[in-house]
Amino acid sequence: MNPAKIILVLAVVVVLVVLWGRVMGRKDPDRPLVGLTDGVRAKVSREISAGHKINAIKIYREATGAPLADAKRAVDSWFVPGQGPGVRDAAASFTEGRLTDEGRARISELILAGRREDAMTLYTEATGASASEAQAIIRSWDTSQNY
Repeated sequence: MNPAKIILVLAVVVVLVVLWGRVMGRKDPDRPLVGLTDGVRAKVSREISAGHKINAIKIYREATGAPLADAKRAVDSWFVPGQGPGVRDAAASFTEGRLTDEGRARISELILAGRREDAMTLYTEATGASASEAQAIIRSWDTSQNY
């Protein structure tokens, strides 16, 4: 076989291997995927709220193992009404039990003490809501309720 053909075949194989690695990504098969837990949702929401969409995609991919295109699509639609964990999801956290009775009571205490920022942070961490969602929920929080 001609040496030029051998070099050409090797170059094509190397290019295909490099492209395959970039498309599939380097995944550690020993690292377990945690999935979309409330903590992961909170991290993704904070990154999106801060304008760090690339970090949000990275966190989403690391937790779910999703391909880049799927992770980008999920993050892009994260706060679209009716899709993903948006305002409707944040408000539903009361009924779904993501915000415990102890968490509700603590938020009420913080609001009554005039520490709304701390209450928003606690709500965000407990539900995975964005900062703007937490602000809207805390602003309308009824502290007279016996949570």
